[in-house]
Amino acid sequence: MSLLLTQGLHWGVALIPVLVLLAVFVWLDAFKLMNLKEVLLLLLLGAIGALAAWPISGRLLDALPIGFSLYSRFVAPWIEEAIKAAIMIALFRLNRIGYKLDAVISGFAIGAGFSVVENIFYLTIFPNYATGTWLVRGFGTAVMHATTLALLAAMAHEFAERETREAAGDYDFHLFWFIPGYGVAVALHTAFNQFPDRPMLAMLGAVLVAPILLIAILNFGTSEAQRWLAAECADHRTQVEALRAGRWPDGPAGQKIAALAERLDTEAAKRVRRYWELQAWLVAKAEETLIEESAGDAEFDAAQVRAALAELEGLRNALGRSTFAALKALLPFSRNDYWEVAELRQRLNRS
Repeated sequence: MSLLLTQGLHWGVALIPVLVLLAVFVWLDAFKLMNLKEVLLLLLLGAIGALAAWPISGRLLDALPIGFSLYSRFVAPWIEEAIKAAIMIALFRLNRIGYKLDAVISGFAIGAGFSVVENIFYLTIFPNYATGTWLVRGFGTAVMHATTLALLAAMAHEFAERETREAAGDYDFHLFWFIPGYGVAVALHTAFNQFPDRPMLAMLGAVLVAPILLIAILNFGTSEAQRWLAAECADHRTQVEALRAGRWPDGPAGQKIAALAERLDTEAAKRVRRYWELQAWLVAKAEETLIEESAGDAEFDAAQVRAALAELEGLRNALGRSTFAALKALLPFSRNDYWEVAELRQRLNRS
């Protein structure tokens, strides 16, 4: 019984702290962007990353004549941070990251999943290690893994902001967005691994500094998102008003789409105007909902949103593939706008 209690303690201190910290960050999210299913999926992605890293590290340890200590201090950080970064790059590419706080929480969750699986490996292979080892791995190594990817994600988001807020038709994805954050992640990971003889010092640095730093970034990200939402919601409302009044919105997009509509028959031109109006209304509704969520009072007419989404899909089919492709390339909506509508869909499914 005593052995079982000791092992239970070891598993608890090795695995639970980083998950508790993740739960705190999700709770602090003013916009409530993630549900349990999404958090579990991010943890799973991190776990898959750890499963991929384990055999790679094993092969490199066998191939490099440097021993485990030097490998863990100077090689492992590059490999492990690259694997975690690849997952984050995929999420950015697929437009699964919206605001900076979304990037931070997603990065932390993936890193947490990575660390949980890595610690399970060590718990299984070295069950007789002392409690202090698992304290360091649970409060130190695990938090470090989650924090480095969260910082990489925050920095990548900062570099990607201009592209993600411009019209989606003009969007260009760049890998260099991730290079500075990757360098910082590797540097922090390497620094953490330089204290094999003083692991408690590294643990204290991770568990004390990381939460404060990430909470500061979350607060900044919340303020930034609120400013964006207020400005962009007003702009999208202006578009809706212009379209409902029978005018094309001012600006290059309005001119180009007006020219497109002139080349179409009357019914197709009406569909183009209506599609833009509905899309702008949905984006504005998504932004209003996020603003209300941050104030603690998010409400929307689910039936109205469902009807708008259904009509939008019908218009897309009625326009035809080529006309719709031409229209979508000209619409002024950004990838962030489309992400906001995707978030609204998720809220709709939960309501």
